[in-house]
Amino acid sequence: MASDSSSSGHQAPDEEIERLAQEIGRLIKNADPQKREELKELAFTLIREEVFERSADEKSEAGAAPGPFNPLGTGVLILVLGAGLSFVFGPVGLTLMLGGLIFIVWGAVISWAKG
Repeated sequence: MASDSSSSGHQAPDEEIERLAQEIGRLIKNADPQKREELKELAFTLIREEVFERSADEKSEAGAAPGPFNPLGTGVLILVLGAGLSFVFGPVGLTLMLGGLIFIVWGAVISWAKG
């Protein structure tokens, strides 16, 4: 019995869509012959916008929105990278370490200001 109730639940949207499609078709057939093509394109455009473009918008909204940039983590990575590179090529490694320290301080200030 549970399968009957679940299948009827799935048929209701199908039947509603079929009924609406028949109604749209009837309205287009009853319209002036000059306007039929415009109405067909209008119906297609409206359905496409409603289903496909809104679902794409909902997916992008449902995904995690990127938070504001905090350079603290990036600064730590650049600092470690610069420390390793300073053994191979000193000036570049030290410059990266300085940049990493600046990012760490900047990120700490941002975190402190928000907290």
